[in-house]
Amino acid sequence: MTSHYYQPLPPIAPYGVTPSFTRLMLVFAGSGSDPLVCSLTVVDIENTLPYEALSYVWGRDLASRPLWCDGGLIQIRPNLDTALRFLRLPSQARRLWVDAICIDQGNVDERTRQVQYMRLVYKYAARTIVWLGLKSPGIDEIFRLAQVVAEIKDADRESNGAMSQPAKVHLLELDIITEIFEANTEAVHRLTDFFNRDYFVRIWCVQEVVVSRWCVAKCEDLEIDFMVLLSTIINVNMRRTSVFAGRPLEFWNMIYMLKQPGRSNLPRVSGHAVEGSVGSLETLLIGTRDFLATDARDKIFSLLGISDEGLMPVLALSKVMHSDRNSLSARFLHHAQRGLTSVAQRVNNLGPGIDFGRNRALKADYNKGVVEVYRDFTRFMMRKSPRMLDILSHVQHVDNPLSASYPSWIPKWFQPRSASLIGGIGCFLAGLCDGHFPYFAVLHDSPLSGKSIRPDILSLDGYHIDRVKSVSQLMNIGVLEEPPIEASWDHLIGTPFSTSFRTYRNGEMLQMAFCKSLAAGCLGAALHQGFQFSHSHPDSNHRTYFTRQNNSDAAAYVTSRLDSSAFSDPEALASLREAASSGSLSGYVRAVQAFSYNRKVYLTQKGFLGIGPSLINEGDEICVLFGGRVPFALRRMPDHHIFIGEAYLDDEDIMWGKLTEGVRFRNQLPTVTFEIR
Repeated sequence: MTSHYYQPLPPIAPYGVTPSFTRLMLVFAGSGSDPLVCSLTVVDIENTLPYEALSYVWGRDLASRPLWCDGGLIQIRPNLDTALRFLRLPSQARRLWVDAICIDQGNVDERTRQVQYMRLVYKYAARTIVWLGLKSPGIDEIFRLAQVVAEIKDADRESNGAMSQPAKVHLLELDIITEIFEANTEAVHRLTDFFNRDYFVRIWCVQEVVVSRWCVAKCEDLEIDFMVLLSTIINVNMRRTSVFAGRPLEFWNMIYMLKQPGRSNLPRVSGHAVEGSVGSLETLLIGTRDFLATDARDKIFSLLGISDEGLMPVLALSKVMHSDRNSLSARFLHHAQRGLTSVAQRVNNLGPGIDFGRNRALKADYNKGVVEVYRDFTRFMMRKSPRMLDILSHVQHVDNPLSASYPSWIPKWFQPRSASLIGGIGCFLAGLCDGHFPYFAVLHDSPLSGKSIRPDILSLDGYHIDRVKSVSQLMNIGVLEEPPIEASWDHLIGTPFSTSFRTYRNGEMLQMAFCKSLAAGCLGAALHQGFQFSHSHPDSNHRTYFTRQNNSDAAAYVTSRLDSSAFSDPEALASLREAASSGSLSGYVRAVQAFSYNRKVYLTQKGFLGIGPSLINEGDEICVLFGGRVPFALRRMPDHHIFIGEAYLDDEDIMWGKLTEGVRFRNQLPTVTFEIR
């Protein structure tokens, strides 16, 4: 029997807008081991009869039995074979959209075209079926537990609207849910195992759920509202024991919060939000780093339909940093962006392939290889307004960058995160300053449109800080483990932590500088208090408060380990204890676990302390690149540099841009053009 022949989709019209053509499959009635039989019909997805869309995990092997489609055969995978057998009806046909069937997967041009419509497919579906596989022991109990938790949360929301003290109602809800989980430990263990299923780390599933109007989770014949299932994630995630194990579930919990009643299904255009967007591309790349994709290019392509820049490309041309989003200039820019978007839409409607305002890096193109997709996207993220280098903080090498086929400055998003970000989350201003510069990064050979002459070489300006003298062992820390702080001190400094009385560059105790570095300064203090810095200009009040808190937290640790009987300066000891009185020892430990995990502590030739990436070594250079929030570790080669990764350095003037102001305004240090390969 011959393979199925796909009827070509209608061609793109030479003028005007072409409808969003795709195919729908009609799954014919059957049951049990009956052959799977279907028919495909080409439709305009925005104007067709009601249908359901399937969200599922592909898998790798082929099913033992193919799918019969319009007289031909389509090879499918076991998970889809099982899903279709449970979804087909016994006595009537069912209209479905399934990517493996409705898209000609062997046609690269069609895949590129169809991925543009993916958002619309799930947006216009009557409902999305989230296929989670076969039943496992106790799954009925899991679904019942989720239903109870959801009903309590719904009652909490209703009470908050009717009562004068909603915070007390919310605390009562937490107490009740906690008691339920403690009384059903077996069900909780099974629920935890359930969330380990492959579906919850598949990158395309995020967009499919986000844009859908209604999602139903299905395991064989069991069904439950998918949002009801997600309502339990926050409780499950609290029981994770490794540093990054819960990150995908944290992102799913965010999706659950956004989809709740009263949130208009998704954050709509209000103030500076983009309708249908979950956040900026960089925010989504951080949140989905540990998700998986069969095709590595989809780690980027799958986010274009739910991100600010993907939905409103003009943002990439006009975004600026504002400390006050309600300022007159910020509001004016917001309205200007709306106007530019309207103009772009009118221009794009004139004909195919125009895509005015959309950089080619924001176009899903399966004709490009993985390295080219990642390289062009990384350049775009640095080149777009206001030219920040936050994207370089995503580089986390797990092997020698010298032996890699990728340029060292390109993040490998297909690899899971190996450390928490320091510079890509809105804190610090090392390579920025308050001067009137229209752009921050000074990039060479990076045109906004067109191609670079040397695309694999990143050429940009900055300045040297110092060279690394020595590094500690790698900080491998589990959530339930005590961080090896004193062991790292012994390895790097070589004197006993409890009785050493050396001073740092700024005159404070060396132990204090060491401990503050391990928590990434004010960032660690903000973390354990649940605060997140904005990607705009950090608020100076927050910076001052969390810097002071980081000092107190570090003091709490130092005083707990210090041999006070050997301390020769009673006034200094009293001052240290006073600082420690407002510190949190447990909060400090959590901050070290978060930001020092899989990093090394380093000491430079001039005496700077800091934490750097896992591959930082003696002789590497600590540099500030204009437009970067944090310093970076680079490795000098005969005629270029290798990018090693982001770093934190314990120096307020460097981390908050005062030295950069001196370099750019007063030539305090020479500016260098770095060529990074």
